[in-house]
Amino acid sequence: MKTSIFFRAFAAFLFVALLVSGTKGSSSPAIQYGTLTGILRDADTHEPIPGTNVVLLNSRGAALPCTAKTRADGTFRLEKVPFGQYTFHATVLGYQPAQPKLVFSAKQAHVAMGTLSLQPLNTQLLALAAE
Repeated sequence: MKTSIFFRAFAAFLFVALLVSGTKGSSSPAIQYGTLTGILRDADTHEPIPGTNVVLLNSRGAALPCTAKTRADGTFRLEKVPFGQYTFHATVLGYQPAQPKLVFSAKQAHVAMGTLSLQPLNTQLLALAAE
């Protein structure tokens, strides 16, 4: 009889201990994500620039797995961007690259870049490079 009470008390203690340790581990914050939207256009003609890969680089210069390609109207959207500081890269042949700095945080989870106008390279320089 005494051993039965002992085992019940021990089992109850183990159950409570496991319950408390399980809730401690689950209280850690989940990774937070943001979203980036924008439009790429030619600075001279204001035409959209479709098919351009846009990439975010972290402070170590490593590319994130969240990249996007601009649509026919020049718009792009990157989702599930982990909170942090990044450099935006849009490199298009014939245009000067754009590299603005961006920050995603709980206060600014959605970053709307608006219209980003890329400056075309001088056509005379392109002609000289082709010779």
